[in-house]
Amino acid sequence: MPKIFKNSLIGFTFCLAFMLFAFNSASFSQEKKQEKKADAKLLDEIAGSYEFDYQGQIIVFVFSVEDGKLMGAPEGEGQEVIEPVEGEEMTFVGYSPDGTEYQFKFERDEEGKITKCTASLPAMGIKVEGIKIKDGNVK
Repeated sequence: MPKIFKNSLIGFTFCLAFMLFAFNSASFSQEKKQEKKADAKLLDEIAGSYEFDYQGQIIVFVFSVEDGKLMGAPEGEGQEVIEPVEGEEMTFVGYSPDGTEYQFKFERDEEGKITKCTASLPAMGIKVEGIKIKDGNVK
C-alpha cells in the first residue's frame, strides 16, 4: 500500500473518530441541559408548605428553591439544602444542624400534581405523611 494512501487513511480515520466524539459530546451536553431543566421544573413543583401531623402535633415544613437547589426546614427555621437521592425518584435527603438525617419522598396525586410528602427519620424509625397546603417558592 503506498505511503500516501496509508497516511490519508489514518488521517481520515482519526478525523472521523474526532467528529464522532465531538457530536456525541454535544449530544450528551444537550441531554444534561434538558435533564437540568426537568430537575428545575420538578423542584418548582415541589416547592411549597407541607403539613405533617405527628402524634397530634402539627408540623409545617417549608420547601423552596435557591440557586437550583431544594431547600427545606420546619416553618420559622433556617433552611438547609436537601439533596436528591440518586436512583430514587422525587426522594431527597437533608441533615438538621445537629446531624440528624431526614428523608423526604414526594408523591403525585391522581391529577399528576405533587401534593404529598413522606418525611422520615431513619435513625429514630419515624415516618410521617404530609399534605401540601401551599404552593410556590416560599420561605
